[in-house]
Amino acid sequence: MINPMIEHQAVIAHLFRQELTAMTDSRKVAEVFGKQHGHILRAIENLDCSAEFRRSNFGLSYYLNEQNKRQPMVRMTQDGFTFLVMGFRGKKAAEFKEAYIKQFNKMRDWIDAREQIKHDQRRLNDAIKYRQDQTGKLNKYAYSQENNLIYRVALGQTGKQWLSENGYPDDDDIRQHLSENTLKLLDELTTENAVMIKLGMPYSERKIKLEQSALYVLRQQA
Repeated sequence: MINPMIEHQAVIAHLFRQELTAMTDSRKVAEVFGKQHGHILRAIENLDCSAEFRRSNFGLSYYLNEQNKRQPMVRMTQDGFTFLVMGFRGKKAAEFKEAYIKQFNKMRDWIDAREQIKHDQRRLNDAIKYRQDQTGKLNKYAYSQENNLIYRVALGQTGKQWLSENGYPDDDDIRQHLSENTLKLLDELTTENAVMIKLGMPYSERKIKLEQSALYVLRQQA
């Protein structure tokens, strides 16, 4: 049976080389494959790869042990992980490799969806500014109002309400806690709302259109 850790904790989104990247670490690899962490660290140290590949795919980090002392571990990208475990043999090892790769792909898709939302947020902000410039009417709450509209349609509540209800600080980045499908829904709604704002559609009409679009997207995802 595949270790359920693969599905939930083995791969995370981590800032690496100034870019959000799907990564795992030596401790998780050791736990999943049933090896001692020290053996994994030595295996990484002895990899017959170029210095450039090592810099691009492995990063030294630390964790606190049970005695609250810093101990070394190594974070790695999917390419680094693949290079490391290619020599692991056996049926179980093969199963773990497949599950790991699946999780890497899921995380990479999630990161792509998250980054797309950031792009569409800039598009929405530009649309709000454009409409205010056209009408000469400034509303300092417009940005929060439009974002709250999208979150209410997608989540049934504002972003802050959702964070609070799910036990997160209300100033946290909500995107890191949402599923890939929810991020894609937000992407669709944010893009559509930006277009409608530029066209000068009133709030009430845009809300109805966004609710219709959300229903369509959710049906497609089901």
